[in-house]
Amino acid sequence: MTGESDASTDELARELCRVSVVMPVGRVDDDLRLQFEALDRQTYTERWELVVSLNSGDPAERRRLEQLLATIEGPVARVVDSSAVRSASHARNVGAAAASGELLLFCDGDDIADRDWMVEMVSALEPGRAVGGHLEEELLAVPGQHDWRPPATPGDLPSFLGHPFLVSANMGLFRDDFEKVGGFDTGLIRGEDIAFSWDLLALGVEVRYCPTAIVHYRHRKGLKAMMQQHYLYGRGFSQILARKGLPGEAKGTTGLGSLRPNGQAVARKTLPYYLRRGSIAAGRVVGLVAERADR
Repeated sequence: MTGESDASTDELARELCRVSVVMPVGRVDDDLRLQFEALDRQTYTERWELVVSLNSGDPAERRRLEQLLATIEGPVARVVDSSAVRSASHARNVGAAAASGELLLFCDGDDIADRDWMVEMVSALEPGRAVGGHLEEELLAVPGQHDWRPPATPGDLPSFLGHPFLVSANMGLFRDDFEKVGGFDTGLIRGEDIAFSWDLLALGVEVRYCPTAIVHYRHRKGLKAMMQQHYLYGRGFSQILARKGLPGEAKGTTGLGSLRPNGQAVARKTLPYYLRRGSIAAGRVVGLVAERADR
C-alpha cells in the first residue's frame, strides 16, 4: 500500500503494527531498490510498517518511489512528504511523526539491512533503552578505500570525545523517548545523531550497542567527496560543543579545548587518513569561529 494514507488506514496500521521503520529518501535509484528488497526479506514475522519520508518535491521522484514500493510485499508501506526542508534530519522527524509504531527503527536508503536486522533490533529494545546496530563495511566497500576511515562501529558504539552515540543509519528506540528528545536537531550542519544521542543520555535513556543488528553500510566514493563530507562533520562537531557541550558538562564550549582531536584508532595511517583528519580539523576551526561570531 503506497501514497498518503487516509485516517482509516492510519488507524489500521496503528492497531496492527508495533514497529515502524523510518527511512529518509532524497532520490530514487538502484541503491534504494536494493534496500527495499532487503527490507522485504526481513525475518521479522509480525506486521510492521515502512514509512518512507521523501525529501524531494519532484513529482517524477514520487512516481518512481511509489512504483518501487508497489513491488514489495512484506510491510505496510507509506510515503510522506518531507520536501519542505532539504535535510535528512527533517525527513527523519517527519517520518517519525507520521509513524504508527511504538518502536521506531531508522535506516537509510543507500544501505542494505541484514535479513535479521529487525528481529535483532526489536529483541534488544527495552523501555528506557535506545539501540545502535553494527555497520558492516565490507559488502558495499569501495575498492581502494578500505583504510581511509576508522571503523563506523569499532566493536561498540562510536564515540566523540569519549562519549558514545547512535548512528542514524542503524538505530532504534521507543517512540516516547524520540518525542521527549524532540527528534533530530535540524539546525546542525552535521552530527545530528551525536546530539540526538547525547540528548537521550541527558534524559536518562541508556544507549547500547547491538552487534547482531547488522546494516551493510555504504561510504561515498572518491577522495574529494570524503573530504567535503568530513569538513562538514567538523563544522557540526563545533556546533554541538558550542550549543550543547559534552554530556555532564556545561553548555557553550567555544574555547580551544573544544578542538581537541577525537583520536579514533585506524589500522594504518595513509595519505587519505591525514587528508580526512585535516578536513575535520578545518571544519572544526571554521565552525568554532562561526559559533563565537554568533554569540
